[in-house]
Amino acid sequence: MGTAQTQTEAASAAPSATSDRSWRTLARRGRPFLAAILAALLWWPAGFGGYAGWMRLPLTAPSASGVVAQGSVVFLGCLAAAAVVSALVKAPWPRFGIAFGLTVTAWVLADGSADLLAGERPVLAGLAGLGMLLGLWVGARAHGGPVEVATFLAVVAGLSPATWSRGPLLAVAVALPFWVASKDRVAPTVWAVVRVVITWLLAVLVSVGLHHGWSQLRPGLAGSDPAEGAKVVGRGVVDLIREQGVEVAQASATTYANWLWLAVVLALALVVARTLLNRRRTKTT
Repeated sequence: MGTAQTQTEAASAAPSATSDRSWRTLARRGRPFLAAILAALLWWPAGFGGYAGWMRLPLTAPSASGVVAQGSVVFLGCLAAAAVVSALVKAPWPRFGIAFGLTVTAWVLADGSADLLAGERPVLAGLAGLGMLLGLWVGARAHGGPVEVATFLAVVAGLSPATWSRGPLLAVAVALPFWVASKDRVAPTVWAVVRVVITWLLAVLVSVGLHHGWSQLRPGLAGSDPAEGAKVVGRGVVDLIREQGVEVAQASATTYANWLWLAVVLALALVVARTLLNRRRTKTT
């Protein structure tokens, strides 16, 4: 009697186990496609969301001296957007194809191309391409644990011209190391958070420095003499970091103080969730 009952239970459990394996296989196979779709949807919001119209690269902007090219915005936006694509899509060619295709599309639909001076169009195209390639490299570094992902998010939050994503990304980046926190990992967790914040501040300094350096260019210099233009931008970056680096860092910390407090709340939530999950696993084993 006992043997027959055992065989019946085993037979009824077999279809359930097979179904679970089928769902896991389907999820594993569908994950790359879902990641590619999500990457394509996040490309614009991550790079330029809130800064310019949907899928229209902000090539120019009005200024006191007239309409000027926005090389730093194009470069940093394409970098941040491609980095998000690279972080989500692991396969090299698909992530390159998504980033390249969307960059070209946004370039074709760009606003202000008619206002560019002679020679500025190829310079901006080169900056968009260079930003995309660097972004793919930066995003590939995010394929690791929570600390690596947090560091990546801090870089994107600091560099991206997008206005909507900086605060949320910073909050998640600061809180994420607490997912692997434990009473035996207090020092590593604290150091990980400090590293994330420092990374974010450095990214902010680079971003503000590039915008400042580009603003030092006289109209038309980037197109007529790109090498000299690069030197002017480089000097502007160095000068700003040397003379105003501390002020920029303090202003950034003050501006995003509320998001840092949100990071504390998220960190507590992650610790609680991790503790409950560990207890549940202990009970099941």
